Amino acid sequence: MIYTAAEIKQADETALQRGMPADVLMERAASAMAARLTFPPKSTVLVVCGAGNNGGDGWVIARELAHRGHAVTVYAPFGQPKAEEAKRHATYAREFVTVTDEPRDADHMIDALFGVGFHGPVSGKARDVITWMREQQAPIMAVDVPSGVPSDDALAFDGHAVEAEVTFSLHGYKRSTFLKRTAPYYGKVEVVEIGLPHTSTWRVLTASDFDRSLLERGTYSHKNTYGHGRLIGGSRHLIGAPFLAGRAALRTGIGLLDLVIPNEALTLASILPEAMYYELDELPDKNYAATAIGPGLVDDARLAHLWETVSRTEAPLIVDAGALTKEHLKSSGPLILTPHPGELARLTDRSVDEIEADRFRIASEFAKTHGVHLILKGTHTLVVKPDGTGAVNTVEASALAKGGSGDVLTGMLLALWARTDRIQPDKSPNEQAVLWHALAAKEASKQIHPASILATDLIEAIGRI
Repeated sequence: MIYTAAEIKQADETALQRGMPADVLMERAASAMAARLTFPPKSTVLVVCGAGNNGGDGWVIARELAHRGHAVTVYAPFGQPKAEEAKRHATYAREFVTVTDEPRDADHMIDALFGVGFHGPVSGKARDVITWMREQQAPIMAVDVPSGVPSDDALAFDGHAVEAEVTFSLHGYKRSTFLKRTAPYYGKVEVVEIGLPHTSTWRVLTASDFDRSLLERGTYSHKNTYGHGRLIGGSRHLIGAPFLAGRAALRTGIGLLDLVIPNEALTLASILPEAMYYELDELPDKNYAATAIGPGLVDDARLAHLWETVSRTEAPLIVDAGALTKEHLKSSGPLILTPHPGELARLTDRSVDEIEADRFRIASEFAKTHGVHLILKGTHTLVVKPDGTGAVNTVEASALAKGGSGDVLTGMLLALWARTDRIQPDKSPNEQAVLWHALAAKEASKQIHPASILATDLIEAIGRI
C-alpha cells in the first residue's frame, strides 16, 4: 500500500486509540528494521538521529545493533528527541552506544534524521549535516524516507537530500518513492510491516498481480467469445499507429477487430489481414463491445465528427494520443483516458514538471472530477479509477521508452475491455493491460537489448508471457 504523511499520522493515532502506546510502536518498528540490517561482524556503524520520531527509531536501531556486537555511534546534531517516548528510548540506548555532537566516519551509516513529516527544502544546520552525509563513502540505510526527501510530492524539492542505498519504508510505500525527481534517492526500498491496519486508497502492482488466466482459451469458445472491438486512428503523417494498436489488440486476444483508418492508410491493410477495414468517413456503427480512438489521429474537424458519434456509445471507450483533448472528457459509457505527462499537462493547464512532481494527487483529482478511468503513463504508470483510488505499476521496463509503445497499450486495453465479462471482478482491465504491457517488454528484453526493442517486438512478446 502507498501512504501520504497525513495517512501515516492517522494510522499512528488510530493505533494509540486502540491501546498501542507510541513508545511500543516505535520499539516494534525500529526493531523490525534492525532485524533487516546485516552488517559484517565488528563493522562500525554511525546512526544519525534527528529530534523527531524518526530519530527515536534511530536510537532503538542503534541499541539493537550494539547488542549484536557492533561498535555503534549516535550522532544527534539537534540534541535529545522532543517526544517523550523517543526521549525514553534515547536515554536507555545511551547505556550501550557512543554519543557524539560531531559526525564521525564509520563503515555503515543509518539515516534517521527526518521522517515523513519533513517539508523541504532543507536549510540551516540540517542542510550542512546532509551535505556531510552525502560526502561520505559509507553506504547509507534510510529509516522510512531518505532525509530531505518529502514523502508526498516533489513540488518544493531542490535535490539536496540523503542518497540511500536502501530505504526501510514503515507500514507501506510513500508516494515520493514513485516520483521521477525523488525516486532515485530511495535506492532499494523494503517495506517493513509494523502491525497497523492497511487503509490506503493506493496500491502497488507487481508481476504477481498479473492474471495469467487471460491467456487461456475455452475449449468451446469462438471469436465472439472474446469481443468485437473498433479501433479508430491514423492520419497522413501517422499512418502506422493504428496498425500497431490493432496488431496489439489481436495479440492480446480480441475476437474480432474493425480498424477504421484514413483512405491513404488502406494501402497498408495487407500487413494486418486479420482485421476488417473501414474509412474514417464511413464510421461503422455496430454493437461493439469496446471502442478505442486516438492512435495517429490529429485534432481537426474530422475528429470532432468522429467523437460526436463514438461518445454516444454505452460501451467502454478508450481515448489516446490525438483524441486526448478537453472536449473529450464525457461519454455515455465508461471512459478510459491514457495520457503521458505532457498530455495530462495539456488537459489540466499545468506544466509537465508540476505533473511529475505531484502525480498521485493530480491524477486522482482529475479522475474523480471527470468521472473517468485514468492511466497516467511513465516509469511508474498510475492506474486511477473514477473514484480517485488507484494503483502504481512497479514492473519497470525501460524498453517502453520508444515511440509506438503507447499505441500498443491502447490496443491491449481495447482487447481487455472488449471481454470484461471474462475478467475476474477484482482484476481491473486497466491494471491487467498495464502489467501485461510491461511484462511483454521485459520478455522481449531477454532476447533484444531494451534500447533496440521496437513496438513491433513488444507486440510479438505479448503472447510469450
